Amino acid sequence: MAKKGNIFLTGLFGTLIGAVGGLLLAPQSGKKTREDIKKMLSKLNKEVETGVKDTKEKVVEIFGNASDEAVNKYKEIKSAVMKKVAEVKTAGKEIDKDKYSMIVEGVVIDFKDDLKATKNGAVKLVAQLKKDWEKIKKALV
Repeated sequence: MAKKGNIFLTGLFGTLIGAVGGLLLAPQSGKKTREDIKKMLSKLNKEVETGVKDTKEKVVEIFGNASDEAVNKYKEIKSAVMKKVAEVKTAGKEIDKDKYSMIVEGVVIDFKDDLKATKNGAVKLVAQLKKDWEKIKKALV
């Protein structure tokens, strides 16, 4: 009978430890996660921020002109890349140069219909955004 009591107490103790561990290791709330993503996004944006002149030069290099539409599309895509990087980093995943490149390529693919008007625009955009890796790496530390 003492053996059964020990097994019961061991099981109860194990259950209690598992419950406490589950609470301690449970994912954080959605609100907290959104706040963390927002903080990381702000940090990334500060690191890769460019002036108006630099942005227009990059847009001309990619799209051939610096129309308001082209500048806005570049900013929209760059912002989407930063958001994705912030989400991945906040989820606790490591981001290296290869992972960053995959993120850039994936985001640009999502915008491919918007880039049809420019010959090689997507390829040039990917190359331009990949140049931000060193700045991104600094922000992720």
